Amino acid sequence: MDKLNEIKDRFAKGEIKQQHLETMIFNEVYDSDASRLQDACHDAARIRCSIAEESTGVSLDLIKNSRLDNSGLSEGHLLTGIEMKVGAALIPMGLAGPVKISGEYAEGEYYLPLATNEAALVAGVQRGVKAINMSGGIRTQVTFDGMSRAPLLEAPDIDAAKKFCIRVQEDGELIQELNKEIKDPFVRLEYIEPYQLGTKVFLRMVCKTGDAMGMNGVTKASADIARRILKDLDGWKLITISSNLCTDKKASHINILQGRGKSVHAEVFVPEEVLQKVFKKGVTSRSVERVVFHKCYLGSTLSGTISGFNVNAANALAAFFAATGQDMAHVVSSSAAFVQADAVEGGLHFMVSMPSLEIATIGGGTNFGTAREALKLLGCGEIGTSPDDNENVKRLAEICCTAVAALDLNTACAQAAGYEMADSHVALARGEK
Repeated sequence: MDKLNEIKDRFAKGEIKQQHLETMIFNEVYDSDASRLQDACHDAARIRCSIAEESTGVSLDLIKNSRLDNSGLSEGHLLTGIEMKVGAALIPMGLAGPVKISGEYAEGEYYLPLATNEAALVAGVQRGVKAINMSGGIRTQVTFDGMSRAPLLEAPDIDAAKKFCIRVQEDGELIQELNKEIKDPFVRLEYIEPYQLGTKVFLRMVCKTGDAMGMNGVTKASADIARRILKDLDGWKLITISSNLCTDKKASHINILQGRGKSVHAEVFVPEEVLQKVFKKGVTSRSVERVVFHKCYLGSTLSGTISGFNVNAANALAAFFAATGQDMAHVVSSSAAFVQADAVEGGLHFMVSMPSLEIATIGGGTNFGTAREALKLLGCGEIGTSPDDNENVKRLAEICCTAVAALDLNTACAQAAGYEMADSHVALARGEK
């Protein structure tokens, strides 16, 4: 402990850089013993947190003592998971379900892990699940699988830009040639969509990435491909490796039209008698259809919504993402969901489409702690062996879409019942009648 205290004092004085703290503790306190790696990283987090406490006078005991072991060694290098770690954030987690799914990859009954601070959310998903189960289950499918990154190049003139765009579209051997530049065995370039604006050429590269969401792998692959392309193009230069045409972590319509991550669809037929048994009096297929049309399409159009027309898809999605270790920033683009509710003979035909669900079963936060357990609970804990061997992540995508469908079905029906959504939130969140 004397050595640890000495390192803390040196760190507080600025003699040890932030990025070197874990490595110094690992080497000097634990003699580079791989079995003590997690302890070294936890000690570093506690040191940072303690210094923050001492400088502010604020107790951070919960943060400091919340331990999440997400570090590792790679070729002798210590990987800390995140930078300047001080502990972990705790989010309550609930389990809705099990829900019956009949999908291309998800087949059977599944619990839905949901990490959230919002009262009524898990209950809302559960009531949607009840209606789905009483209706015989929900059907799901995946129609697109690919991760994109879009470098931006600048040509010396517009003629050169046009010529290269034509080559990208017509040269059948180019993709094979460029794939040789990719070092990651789990990343494979499928095609490139070129877009020309004057001398600027946007190359939207789409890759298969196995069970990983693939953003880091595709970024590295795109950089290597761009270097190879520029090697043969005189007078060209790279403007940026990511031009926002990908589009990553921003609402954009190109992801909806062309897909990003996984494009997933779910549908369920809910008989009138199920609507009457599960939801409040007065809820019918026709009343739900009216709510979905006027809210999700008329109201969203008037407000200027540009990507996704749904009841509250981001709500269930964020909770599912937090529970399964996904990149939370991708809620922005992944929640671009489209809900359809058609009153048909005998009941309600309810559908959810998620054209750009960016999700993973390996990599980032999915590798560690509670997220790993949640993925195993869903039968998505295995790792594929190639870019095409990714049934785990496709299964997870179908289950995720089901969670979104369950909550949107419930919330649409609650709004079809007048004031019920507001009343239930007040009762569950505040204990008020």
